[in-house]
Amino acid sequence: MDSSAFPWLGRLTDEEAYEFLDQVIRAAQDAGTHTAFLHALDVLVDQRSPSAELPHGVMP
Repeated sequence: MDSSAFPWLGRLTDEEAYEFLDQVIRAAQDAGTHTAFLHALDVLVDQRSPSAELPHGVMP
């Protein structure tokens, strides 16, 4: 599955990708406000997206 919003989504299995998207939909339905949904989405993305790896020798 390719996604411009979540480029790492293609690295998940289909089952994992559909589970993530289901969680996004449920978060949207449960949020009540745009701000609450964005917060919930941030949490979901942090849980699923791989951590950014810096090139060898580069310090944060």
